[in-house]
Amino acid sequence: MDSPVQHRSVVRKKVLLVDDDTDLLALRRMRLQADGYEVREVTDGAFAMETMAAFQPDLVILDLLLPNVSGDTLLTRIREIPAYESVRIIVSSAKKFETDQKLCLQLGADAYLVKPVDHSVLGATIRKLLKEEVTVRFWGTRGSIARPGRDTLKFGGNTPCVTVELNRDRVFIFDAGTGIVDYGRTLSAERHFKFNLFISHPHWDHIQGLPFFQPLYRPGNEMVIHGTSHGRLSLREVISGQMNNLYFPVTIKEYASRVYFNELHEGDNEVDQLQVSAIGLNHPGTTLGYRVTSETGKTVAYITDNEIFPNGDAHNRCRLIEFLKNTDVLIHDSTYFDEEYPSHAGWGHSALTEVLKLAEEARVKNLCLFHHDPGHDDEAVERKETLAKLYFEERLSDTKCSAAREGAALVI
Repeated sequence: MDSPVQHRSVVRKKVLLVDDDTDLLALRRMRLQADGYEVREVTDGAFAMETMAAFQPDLVILDLLLPNVSGDTLLTRIREIPAYESVRIIVSSAKKFETDQKLCLQLGADAYLVKPVDHSVLGATIRKLLKEEVTVRFWGTRGSIARPGRDTLKFGGNTPCVTVELNRDRVFIFDAGTGIVDYGRTLSAERHFKFNLFISHPHWDHIQGLPFFQPLYRPGNEMVIHGTSHGRLSLREVISGQMNNLYFPVTIKEYASRVYFNELHEGDNEVDQLQVSAIGLNHPGTTLGYRVTSETGKTVAYITDNEIFPNGDAHNRCRLIEFLKNTDVLIHDSTYFDEEYPSHAGWGHSALTEVLKLAEEARVKNLCLFHHDPGHDDEAVERKETLAKLYFEERLSDTKCSAAREGAALVI
C-alpha cells in the first residue's frame, strides 16, 4: 500500500502591480502567475496604499504616470512607513530621462526599468531582489602584470578586478586592472549605470584597465571612484595621471560619463546606504582593504596586495583578524608558495600558509586565493588550491577555499 502523499504548503511571494495600462497589467499578471507569484493589481494611484495594507506585498512594480496620485508620490509614501521597509520596489516607466531614474533611486526604488520591459529582464530583476543574493564575480585574478596565454586559461590572465553585485540594482567594483575591460563589454549600451569603484592602491596592475572601460565613454553613466590620496597628490590627480597625454592619447576629460572622486580613510563609510569599511594594508605605499556589508548582513572583504609577516607584527595581524571576523567571503592576496616567500619578503605580498592561518583565525566562511603570481601557470595555481583545501580538511575547518578563477561567480 502506498503511503499517503504529504502536501507541503508553499508560500508564494506577493507582487503588487500599480499601473493604469490594463493590457499591460493583464499580460504581466499572467506571466508572473506562471512564474509562481501571487499577483494583485491597482490601476488608480489613489487606491494603492489601501491595497498595500490589505495585500502586504513582498514587491511592488510601480508606474510613474498614474491617475490621482503619481508614482513618485506613492514611492515616497511607501518608504516613509517602517512596516514596508523590506518591500522591494521596481519602478517601470516609459520615462527614460536620467533625472527621473536618479530621483526614484534616491527616493528608495530598488530598480528602474524603462518600458517596454522584456519579461526575462523583469523576472531576473524580481528574483534578484527577492532572493537577497550577493554575487561576487571575478574579472581579473592575476597580480603585477597581465599573463595571457594557453597556460593561464583556467584561472585567467587579467589583472585585478572583482564585482560585488548587490540587491538594489547596484554593483560595487574593486580595482580596475585589465579585467574591468571585459566587464565593461558585458554591459548594455542601452542602459544607464551608476558605478562605485574602490581602488586598493594605484599600482598599474590595479588601475591600467580604467582608460579602456567603455561605459565611461557613454553619456548618462556615472562613476564614483573611491580610494585614498597619496602624499600631496589627491585621488583625482593619482587616477588622472595615468591618462596624462605623455602616457595615453585620451585624457580623463574625454569621458562622456560623470566621474566623481571620494577620498576614504580607515574606518566605516556609508556608500549608497551600505557600510563599506576600510583598513590600511601592509604594502609599499598607501593601500586599503575593504569590507562591504549588504542590507541583509552578508559581508565580502577584498584584501589584496597585503604582506602578512610570518611570526611578526602581532598588532596589525590582530587588527586584520578583527576586521575580517566571520566574513562570508574573503578575497586575499596569496601570491607565493611558502618556499618562494623568503626571496620575496618585503615585496608586499603574502605566502599561502599565512593567508590560510588568517582565514582560520578570523573564522572566514569562504576564502578565495587571489593575485596569482604572473610566474605561476594553471598547474601551479591548482597545486596551491589543493594545498589550501588540504590545510582546512586536516583541521576539520568549515572554511571553504578555492583559487579565484576569471569569469567565475560566487553567490552568497
